[in-house]
Amino acid sequence: MKQLRELKCPKNLYNLSVSYFSNRKAALSVNNYRMEKEVQKGCPPGSSCGPGFWNVMYNSLLNLKFNSRTKVIAFADDLIVLTREACKMETENYSNEDLKKIERWGTDNKIEFNDKKSKVLFISRKRNDNRKVNIYLNYKRLDQTEEMKYLGIYSDNKFNFNAHIDYTVAKSITLVNMLSRMAKLQWGLGHKTLKTIYEGAIVPI
Repeated sequence: MKQLRELKCPKNLYNLSVSYFSNRKAALSVNNYRMEKEVQKGCPPGSSCGPGFWNVMYNSLLNLKFNSRTKVIAFADDLIVLTREACKMETENYSNEDLKKIERWGTDNKIEFNDKKSKVLFISRKRNDNRKVNIYLNYKRLDQTEEMKYLGIYSDNKFNFNAHIDYTVAKSITLVNMLSRMAKLQWGLGHKTLKTIYEGAIVPI
């Protein structure tokens, strides 16, 4: 509601949203026992309004005043924070400062980011530069990894994408082997069917 007010949402749509978020309850029935609980956050699964309301709220996170060398990118509820600095110490300082802003935003919006699922990828052009950086979220030091998967793409600490190529090759080989087991001279799927599966499943990869 706060974000809708800041966006100067038309009064009729704002009042409709207030009604949408009022008097909501979740119910669980087991045998003859029924329990109800008031719901104070979130949208029902499959809700038509849910993605729109999420974008309205999450957009305020992207509009926080981050450092000039930091870029924040969001896709659905995935968030990546990119910080570029000349040295390790500056990278740590600015990253931790920006993550603190994100933590405070989460507290204000009843959202807690999962530090166990969050990772740090330190990318450097220098050879054999595997230094550890101390980046914190929820007062816990985040695990540093040599490669990271984001939106289906594997990136490594040298930014050469070898990890992604290896992953793609392995995935393609598995699909080709599955397809070959269904393609025999005397039995199995027909040529047109195999071609459709190949073009739909393997070519895009």
